[in-house]
Order: sequence, then C-alpha cells, then structure tokens
Amino acid sequence: MRRFSLSFLPQNTFCTYAQWDYTNELPSESHWHWHDFHELFWVEEGEGTHWINGQSFPLRTGDLMLIRASDRHTFSAAQKNRRMRIVNFAFFAHMWAHIRKRYFKSASVFFSEPSVELRTYFLDSRQLDAIRQAAASLRSGQRDQLRAETFLLNVLDILQGNRHKHGTKSVPTWLRETCYAIGKKQDFSGGVPMLAKLAKRSQGHLAREFRRYLGRTPTDVLNDARMAYAAEKLVTSDDTILSITLDCGLENLSHFYRLFHARFGCAPRAYRMQQRRTLNLEHPFD
Repeated sequence: MRRFSLSFLPQNTFCTYAQWDYTNELPSESHWHWHDFHELFWVEEGEGTHWINGQSFPLRTGDLMLIRASDRHTFSAAQKNRRMRIVNFAFFAHMWAHIRKRYFKSASVFFSEPSVELRTYFLDSRQLDAIRQAAASLRSGQRDQLRAETFLLNVLDILQGNRHKHGTKSVPTWLRETCYAIGKKQDFSGGVPMLAKLAKRSQGHLAREFRRYLGRTPTDVLNDARMAYAAEKLVTSDDTILSITLDCGLENLSHFYRLFHARFGCAPRAYRMQQRRTLNLEHPFD
C-alpha cells in the first residue's frame, strides 16, 4: 500500500486540484493508498466503486466524499474500459484543523466525522455547478492558502445545507436522473407535471420519494433550479424581471420576488446590479 504526501508542493502552494479517469474494473493491490493530507472528490462522469477502510460504496455522477488522512482507499470503474471521471482536491490537514476550530463547535463534523457514510454526499446539478464555479481559481493554477481555504469553505457551505447527504447507496437511479433533469429550463419550467413525466412516476409517488430520500418536496427542488436560472439570466442578459419570471415557469411576480429574496437575500434588481458591479471590478478592461 502506497503512502502519498504533499511535501513535494512548492512554497506557497497549499493544495492540489486534478481530474482523474478510472477504467479498471477491479482494484489491484498497487492502487490502494493512504496519505498525510485530507482530500475531497466528486464524480463528474460515469459510475464505479469507492473501496475505503474495508467498505465499498457505489459511485455515480454527483457523489462527493470527504477523505481523511488516515483513510485507506482506492477506486474502480463500473465496467472494464468504461470511464469513471472524478475531480480531486487535496490539502494540508492543518488547514482543516484551523477551519474546524474557527467555524465549527462540534468535534465530529465533516472531515472529523469518523463514519465514512456521514462523509458521503449526493450533489444535485445546481450544487455541482456551484462547486465547479468555486473551483475556477484552482483550475487556473492559483493554489495559495487564500484560494485553497476559500474553495474549501465554499464546498463546506454547500454541504452544510445539503439535504441529499448521507446514505447515497440508497438513492434510486431514477431519482438521481430526475434531479439532474431539473437543472434544464425546458424541464423545470413545466413544473411538477413535467417532472413526473420525466421520472415516469405519478405526482403522488414523486412527492413521497422526494420526501423520503431528499427531505424536500418536488416543488422545493424545482424552485431551487428556477432561482439558479433566474440569477444567471439577471447577470448575463437584459431580460426584464417579468420575462425571467415567466421563463422560470412562474406566473406570479410577487411569488417570484419572495422565492428570489429567500434564496439570495435581496431583490432581483439589486442582485443584478451587485453582480454586474462585481464582474466589472474583476474584469475592468474587458
């Protein structure tokens, strides 16, 4: 079993960020490893298995796991020559010790949680996109302490409110696929009836299974997707707020305002101005 270390990193580099493809159907002894750092990974594409500390966990697109320095683990793809693509973020263990002490009172939280299952999460398409966006500076090669801690805190903030967490073994494939479909405008604009059609389930069955596995109603998840779409349109287009409301599949402007404020803490127009001002500051010569 190999042991990996971040001791090779140059000065002022506090993390690694990489994409890996796995095509091996069964793990060999040489693939097992442990390390002196913490890491997290998520599945971008494909299916496979995560072998860790004597347990095996099925992996599918959207699964995210937190790995402690003491964990022994490896990966395998679902079928030989079928790719499973993961994205990995590894960082010095003392960074987590500092963050935990500063932000979390509980001794057992996130990377300090001993149970592997309690360090396992399922991300819907909106959450996965948010994490990808948070990783932009890491992808560009900026991996100093500020960028590493900022990314980690962004991920933890997303996971803190994640209602899809823990026990991802049990989440049915059809429900996962439905959650990803929600991220598309042509699907969420049709509301719960369209969602039921996509899932090939009755609306009553859909409501029961969403509550059972996700702790939310189909409408809750649809509204998350609608507000994410609305926020993007506010920043990237000059569409009127009424037009964006209708695009989201909502007909009541007051209802749209309430949903948007609950999600982003401000009115749509204020959000548009604030985000555009931020973009101008980041790209003053564009």
